[in-house]
Amino acid sequence: MSNPFEGSGRWVKAALHTHSTLSDGTLVPDRLVQAYAEVGFGVVAITDHWRLAKPRERDDVVLVPAAELGFDMRYPRYPRQSAEFLAYGIHDIPEDPGGDRSNWYSNAEDNYEVRTFPSLEAGCAWTAEQGGVAYVAHPYWNQLTEAELVEASGFAGIEVFNGSAETECGRGDSSPWWDSLLGDGRAVLGIATDDQHYPLFDLGRAWTMLHMTEPTVEEALSALRDGATYMSEGPLIHDVIVHPDGIEVRCSGARDVRVQTEEEWGAGVAVGHGGRRQGRVLATDDAGLITGAFVEADPGRRYRRVVVVDAQGRRAWTNPL
Repeated sequence: MSNPFEGSGRWVKAALHTHSTLSDGTLVPDRLVQAYAEVGFGVVAITDHWRLAKPRERDDVVLVPAAELGFDMRYPRYPRQSAEFLAYGIHDIPEDPGGDRSNWYSNAEDNYEVRTFPSLEAGCAWTAEQGGVAYVAHPYWNQLTEAELVEASGFAGIEVFNGSAETECGRGDSSPWWDSLLGDGRAVLGIATDDQHYPLFDLGRAWTMLHMTEPTVEEALSALRDGATYMSEGPLIHDVIVHPDGIEVRCSGARDVRVQTEEEWGAGVAVGHGGRRQGRVLATDDAGLITGAFVEADPGRRYRRVVVVDAQGRRAWTNPL
């Protein structure tokens, strides 16, 4: 995959999984967009369940049409269990997606609805027909098996981190599923989101940075298709330079900078008690935290992705480089 830190353009903070009162959120679409704009987001995709939100157009935020849709699982563990994917760049919602009706559910009081496509592939194919991009939502939270994802196709990536799921029940980190796909040789991308329903608790818990040359829906979708992104629940990644024998990272203050690969072949540079140096620290801030590091990374690995960990344990992730 190409390195999005190279070339022209700028990084734009994006909310890619969030809910309004059209489904089970607590803010109307226009007010939800305003709430994100007030804390520095430049892209918002409202992903209501089986509803297509249409907030008022504005100059300061790119509004990506999107929804959170469902599919019948290949390997369900419980009765009436389905999973979900995020469809970006769509212009319609199917009335009958063709899935198993026993998995469908509607709660008028909470304005919540679940319908399903017969498979993840079917949902991704429908999204592609609309010119959109599909990402699998919160695999850990949905308890999707790794086999289910490895055997499926058609999605650009997965939701690697979901802030709401992490806060709710500790099942927000789906990076092990991501590593299984990457280790299997799949060119799968990642996003991080807050999955906001209750803004005082969820909004801004995690986000995805999109590398864009101009503020348009088409540029946002292109970044999601091509992996011109990085993800964070706190740290900033300023630059990533790939060298023949390793990867150089410039970032906000971090206690740990890692390069993760398949099996046990990852490496890292850390500071503090027990800090390891599989590479070297290039720069630190006044608190002694890493702001620049070179990490040894064999170019012969199946994939290499960077993880930056700050002093509070919050992480930022690149896509495979």
